[in-house]
Amino acid sequence: MNYEKKVMVNAYEILTKKDFEWTYEFNHSMRVQFVNLLLEYFTEVEHYEKCAKLVTILKGLENMNENISETTTTGSDNN
Repeated sequence: MNYEKKVMVNAYEILTKKDFEWTYEFNHSMRVQFVNLLLEYFTEVEHYEKCAKLVTILKGLENMNENISETTTTGSDNN
């Protein structure tokens, strides 16, 4: 039995469930690294439909990071 394949497929299935939510133990960097690992694996085995979903998840993580990084300044200048 190919355990690497089993682990990767199980991880993919969990990650792509509609009700999946990241736990606080996974910081942003770890999330991106994990999705990239899955993306590399499924690219190598030519499961491009899975790759497409993973790219969507990765883009969502990038957008989330951009939104967190933005700062908003409010108030008025007292010149």
